[in-house]
Amino acid sequence: MSTIPTDTVPPETATPNHRIGFVGDSGVGKTTASTLLAARLGERTSVTTTGEAAHIVDQSDHEDDALGIEWAVEDCDSGVDAVDRRAGHLDTVFIVATPDTLESVEPYTERAREHDLDCFVVVNRFQESAREELRAFDGPPFAEYIYDSEDVSTAITDGRVPVLPDRTVEAILIEALQPKRQPSDQAIAALKTGSKSVVNVEVSDQREADPLISKFETAGFPAAYFACNCGCHDGHVLARQP
Repeated sequence: MSTIPTDTVPPETATPNHRIGFVGDSGVGKTTASTLLAARLGERTSVTTTGEAAHIVDQSDHEDDALGIEWAVEDCDSGVDAVDRRAGHLDTVFIVATPDTLESVEPYTERAREHDLDCFVVVNRFQESAREELRAFDGPPFAEYIYDSEDVSTAITDGRVPVLPDRTVEAILIEALQPKRQPSDQAIAALKTGSKSVVNVEVSDQREADPLISKFETAGFPAAYFACNCGCHDGHVLARQP
């Protein structure tokens, strides 16, 4: 179960550490997703990376972001059994698949739910032609699409962090911490009453985010801005109980 779940957590038992595991079949791009997320996290907070991705991404140990969360990104071994082996060490599972391997998601989903783990899907090698097929998908929510790109696959093969111009993978962090979105007043009230330990508010741009972050912090709650790739808004402000 998530150590920073989306429902009530008594302050004395809450912990700021959050462990993300990327699981999936061989060849679907678990290391790609792990590397991209760990590299982005390393720009803003402390992160520990394990598995194949650890050979590509440098460990980050600098000042963490305003949420005060230290992350671990685990690039797990291939196969469903990896969920069982890592279940006691993970808070959130991201099942990596390609548009051609979506049928592989179900057994990972079942195993994650057996262990009471939040789970989402990351689609690697995504192409726009697959969007209608993905709309018909009956499974966990999609956290992110990583577009099919020779530059990305070449970078991973060469042991380099891929560059995604004009894109981010922070939606994965948003989903891991709090997928449900609320208006700002409701979000602050939820933190004050303890009905939520982490809240998520959509914002149109960074200019809208800054005063909202100040509003949360004035109320005594750490808050930070997370970017996303949605066409209708630029990002989210997440805040949590201290």
